[in-house]
Amino acid sequence: MKSNAAEVQKALSGINYPKQKKEVLDYAKDHGASQDVMDDLGKIPDKRYETASDLSSEFSGR
Repeated sequence: MKSNAAEVQKALSGINYPKQKKEVLDYAKDHGASQDVMDDLGKIPDKRYETASDLSSEFSGR
């Protein structure tokens, strides 16, 4: 993981769930996410994320 949890959280601040992976990526890009955050989000599985904790669990162990 190139970014840290705080950077990812900041990039996704205010996002409303549920969201598909593409929607998460679009939201982060539109809210000024760094390239490192975008790279990390690009590695998450392509699925529907119901909550913030659902998404953050994808970063556990990376």
